[in-house]
Amino acid sequence: MRQILLAMLLAVSSAVAAAAEAPATGNMTHYQLGAGDVVRVTVYDHTDLALEAEIAADGSLNVPLVGAVDVAGLTFKQAEELIRSRFISGGFLKDPHINLLITQYRSQLVSVLGEVNQPGRYPLSGDTSLVAVLASAGGISANGGTQVTLIRDGQSQEYDLANLGQGGQAINQVVVHPGDRVFVPRQKMIYVYGEVLRPGSYPLTEKMTVMKAIAVAGGFNGKADKDDIALQRPSAKGGVEDQEVDLATLLQPEDVVYVNESLF
Repeated sequence: MRQILLAMLLAVSSAVAAAAEAPATGNMTHYQLGAGDVVRVTVYDHTDLALEAEIAADGSLNVPLVGAVDVAGLTFKQAEELIRSRFISGGFLKDPHINLLITQYRSQLVSVLGEVNQPGRYPLSGDTSLVAVLASAGGISANGGTQVTLIRDGQSQEYDLANLGQGGQAINQVVVHPGDRVFVPRQKMIYVYGEVLRPGSYPLTEKMTVMKAIAVAGGFNGKADKDDIALQRPSAKGGVEDQEVDLATLLQPEDVVYVNESLF
């Protein structure tokens, strides 16, 4: 399952990279312009009025003849209409046709932190899904878990990559907002040692029991004493504690299961 999830994120990453290289078409009706965005403004049949510039820190765009126009917080269509009205009200043009494109998205950012391959801040170009943002950050790293935390306005919501394509509000349907923080925690692990076929560390899955952990580790080998299994669990004081255990015991992160050797 984990390999499938990572493969899906890699596929989305390629699509996102291609989209980032292509210039925006201005048809993203919900995107609001902001300081730092670089826009291209053209006026039909007036090439001398063409403009490509960064929206200033105060949210204004310096348009030829018209001067400073406050475009921050406006959609593409609203900005086009405002610039058009300024040309008309200033007596410069009677019926101008304005086209505004954004060439660099810099104002609306989301932070991607934790166990991703390229943590950092990423621009949003219109409605962007949580999956697309993770792909922009290079996907989940080898140490990353399947749980993803989205933090917005001080509130956090967890999503599980394992829910991809399983209906409901799956993670690929979640849209991120400017200022959101996405955090991918380290994968929770358990350890199985002793007389099993494949001793080692394994991801902790939901409701994993000692029996399931041993099965994941390949099952008992020929030397195993199936009635002599030890469980060590991290304590609140920083050490480890021996736990009473049977095959139905539910495991917790960092538990160590040890299958002892049969004496006979």
